[in-house]
Parts: sequence; structure tokens; C-alpha cells
Amino acid sequence: AGVRPHRVIPTTSRNQCIQAADPCNTTVEGPLGGPSYAYRGATIDCQKGGYVCRLVMPDHPLHGRGFGVVGTITPLVDLWLDEQRLPNYMRLAMSKPKKR
Repeated sequence: AGVRPHRVIPTTSRNQCIQAADPCNTTVEGPLGGPSYAYRGATIDCQKGGYVCRLVMPDHPLHGRGFGVVGTITPLVDLWLDEQRLPNYMRLAMSKPKKR
């Protein structure tokens, strides 16, 4: 399954965005000073210019982390919701406790 490019739905209320198949612009100036988007239950907050964005999705292992543009975050949300996993190149390293 390839990554499908997303288009952004113009600014609208968050309630109208919940079931949207594409990122939905919920505000022009969100908490990071740039646009915010709703996508499949996640919030994507961007800095001014929209080139650095943060994933806000408490159940996602990358919750609160910053990435590039909206289009780099939506596939992470899709993969997590559809398959409960991260991309192979992004697996979280789990450290084992050291034996003493």
C-alpha cells in the first residue's frame, strides 16, 4: 500500500473535521503560531509558515514530537491507526535494563 498524498481542507470547525479523510485546517493561528489541523482524531499544530509541525495524539508513541510539514505526519497517524505500528525506519529503541 503506497502513501496517498493528502490535500488540506480549508479552515472549518473541528467537529466537521473529525471524519475527514484529509487534514482539515481548524485554525489559521494555533498554539505554535501557525495553522492547526485535525486529522483522524489527531491534532497537528504548526509553527508560522507551516514547515515545522507537532503531532498531538496522546495514544500515539510520537505524541508531542515535532516533524516537518503536515504531509509528513499524516502517514504516521494512518499507520498507527490502521496497523498499530511505526514505519520500519522509525522504530522506537527500547532499552533493556542493565544487569549489575
